[in-house]
Amino acid sequence: MRSESATWVWATACLLTCGCTALAGLDKPYHLATGSGGGNLGGGGAGGGAPGCDVEASAGCVYDRCGAVPEGAPAGVYTLDADGPGPAGPLQVYCGEPADGGRWALVYNSIGELGGPTLAFWKILYADRLSPKGEPSPDNNHYQPGLYIAGREYRDEIEDIPGTVVEVLRANADGIDPETMQLLTPIRISGGEDTLFNWQFATGWASADFDRDTKGDGNCASAFGGVAQHYGNCFVYSLGADGDEDASVTDDDWGPHLETVVATSYGLSNDGSEYTRVKRISRWTRW
Repeated sequence: MRSESATWVWATACLLTCGCTALAGLDKPYHLATGSGGGNLGGGGAGGGAPGCDVEASAGCVYDRCGAVPEGAPAGVYTLDADGPGPAGPLQVYCGEPADGGRWALVYNSIGELGGPTLAFWKILYADRLSPKGEPSPDNNHYQPGLYIAGREYRDEIEDIPGTVVEVLRANADGIDPETMQLLTPIRISGGEDTLFNWQFATGWASADFDRDTKGDGNCASAFGGVAQHYGNCFVYSLGADGDEDASVTDDDWGPHLETVVATSYGLSNDGSEYTRVKRISRWTRW
């Protein structure tokens, strides 16, 4: 059996080169107990359909996207099989409440906590770039890179420490290059001043052992705590490190930071430093 990381490398490359089934989705929701595909990563399959999954979510129901989860179902973790009969098997994904024409799937989530695990969580090496990590929840550190395969619409959301939540960026992309982790044909839809869009979305990706940021002289991930993410020169927000040149990048292991001038422009509170601590940074997608 392939490892989950190896499967995503293979499946993504296959999909991007049109060498296998495209993201056609499922004919209808199915149930693992009655439909084909089973629960292992390599299974997939549209199955025979299960009465009730399209009107009432229950354990074992499988959907092609969060938007297919019944409208009356609560936000929570659901099983998604985005490519239907294609090679990529089901994923456990957090789907939010119905909003703005459908539900969104949580790609990543970074939680601020003094002396917490967030900085260590985001020290992801290149070999693990396609491996999911953490429990799928807006209350936990979480990373589900498999969603970059299917995702076409994206939004970045930031919550400050007092609890104000703001959408700072909405953008589209046509998938991701699994080797470079660069989003394909990125287009800004709203929000996200030029720097935020260019440095957090329409740019390269870096980890401590891989450098495809656009800085040119040095590796942004290595310079800022080993945090793996999309970087420009270097960041407007970091999932795990402080960008203040006059402070330690670990900042007592708090985690997510946002450039204070950007926080102010969106009406978010700040702590008076160059890069303010925030409570949460999340990226969501749908297709």
